[in-house]
Amino acid sequence: MSTTRLVVLGAVKQFQPVHGYFLRRELMTWHVDEWAHIQPGSIYNALRALEVDGYIAESGTETEGKRPARTTYRITPAGEVELQRMLRENLWNVAAFDTQAIMTVASFMFVLSRQEVIAGLEHRLIKSDAIITQNGFDVQDTLRSETTPKYVREIFDLSTARLTAEKQWLLDLLERLREGEYVFAGETVAEAAAASE
Repeated sequence: MSTTRLVVLGAVKQFQPVHGYFLRRELMTWHVDEWAHIQPGSIYNALRALEVDGYIAESGTETEGKRPARTTYRITPAGEVELQRMLRENLWNVAAFDTQAIMTVASFMFVLSRQEVIAGLEHRLIKSDAIITQNGFDVQDTLRSETTPKYVREIFDLSTARLTAEKQWLLDLLERLREGEYVFAGETVAEAAAASE
């Protein structure tokens, strides 16, 4: 799955109708170039590809002052389904060495229901514990190996430290979500507030 496609499709949903220049400017404030390795030019390429695939459609044009007209986009019904599919894949799968998936979940979790996000995050806690346990066995294997350099254990130790930190963040986020923070698919602001009562 392309993180660029997910991020651009999610951003179109969030800001629609929206033009490429706004997306580029906004997504750079999210530092997507750092955590998702998305360069400004690839945002425009992703918009074109998403339109060809039928996940977004031209909504109209927007003109500001003497600037040329800019094409604005909206997500299509097929794009809604694709965005949910990609986001679910990132929510329910934990990678030992990759942070992109959870960063996209944090960016676009509003697309899913509160119940699903909570269930997925709880699953991530269990899966993270399993990977941390596996990392411990990988360290032992590395230290016993006659060919693997002993310092390779640091890869697994770093993964364990990252997952341990992510687990604490997950616990904090779960508490906030159970208290009604944010608005999710199918909710109104009043329903989100009622979730905390």
